[in-house]
Amino acid sequence: MRSLLIQRYATIVVVFCTIGTSMVQPAVAGIISTETAIELENREMLIDRISSVLAQEDVRNMLITMGVDPNQASKRVDALTNDELQALHTNLDQMPVGATGVVEVVGIVAIVLIILELLNVTNFFSEF
Repeated sequence: MRSLLIQRYATIVVVFCTIGTSMVQPAVAGIISTETAIELENREMLIDRISSVLAQEDVRNMLITMGVDPNQASKRVDALTNDELQALHTNLDQMPVGATGVVEVVGIVAIVLIILELLNVTNFFSEF
């Protein structure tokens, strides 16, 4: 009786293992062009540069006083298109090195908020 029960359990295990191995999907990978790889790398560089500015203590304090969550601002920067990131990065390049002042920070935040408002991501300006 006991060996019959073990045989049934073994049969059930073998059936489930056979069914489980047939459900494995193959991995599919595509080839990306060199231009796409460069664009992805440039996008990451731009996001890192803008995020480093947003991570500065004075910028974070200004965002908080304006009612913007710094973590939400970082997520919004990640959601920007490549053209919007390039425009924001261009404005960062026009600032003096190491001398990010209050006016520049307000300008950066305003540009980000305007872009997000135009894309209907937020309703920041409609609240006023």
